Amino acid sequence: MNKFNCFLILLLCCVATFAHAQIGEEPTQFVYHKEWSGGATINNRGFGAILRHAIITNNFKKIQFEVELVKLKHPKEVKVVNPYYDNAKSYVYGKQNAFYPLRIGVGTQFLVFDKAAKDGVEISFNVMAGSSLGLLKPIYLEILKDNGNPFYLDVVSEKFNKDLHNPSNIYGYSGFNKGLNETTMMIGGYIKSGFTFDWSSKDEKIVLLETGAVVDFYTKKVPIMANFSSDINKSVFISLYASILFGKKY
Repeated sequence: MNKFNCFLILLLCCVATFAHAQIGEEPTQFVYHKEWSGGATINNRGFGAILRHAIITNNFKKIQFEVELVKLKHPKEVKVVNPYYDNAKSYVYGKQNAFYPLRIGVGTQFLVFDKAAKDGVEISFNVMAGSSLGLLKPIYLEILKDNGNPFYLDVVSEKFNKDLHNPSNIYGYSGFNKGLNETTMMIGGYIKSGFTFDWSSKDEKIVLLETGAVVDFYTKKVPIMANFSSDINKSVFISLYASILFGKKY
């Protein structure tokens, strides 16, 4: 019998011994098996909403699935107002698309510190990853147009064009609904990690604060701002976030 066969037999014996031990083990006892939660999230670039489902595999670990829609702003965004007209509305000059990442992911939560018997806080660590579908909605602005009347200008809604629109003829944003039917999508991914702090007074309830960092990345630059310079738009976004979630275990 050669060395390879000896090694193979030894390996099979180890696997069989391990399998037998696993079958003979008592399963981990825990009360709840699943949970649902949802809430709001805010980050240093915007805000959004989150929905999460978890499968509790044992007392110390959960498998989580989440859907999250957030708004991300470009770091160069600065709101301005046309100073020449009364009641002009604020807007971001040079912004051509509003950007909404839709994150769909899966991950794991590990228990770090268990909740005390009374009035305690449960601390866990999350790692999530998945697809980040970047929704781009064109920005429409109310533009002042000369109609020959020196005392009255027409106001029309137009998609932002850096070659036609400037701070002197922009009156402000059009309504949010403008451009919804022109929304496009960019394919990307995300990675997120953070700590959760659950202080619910009842075991079956979820009241938690989650803080951490998230990275969204795309296959090409996201055209949030008009290309006044070649490097103004990015394909990777790093954000710090805080979320508050409410839910129930069952």
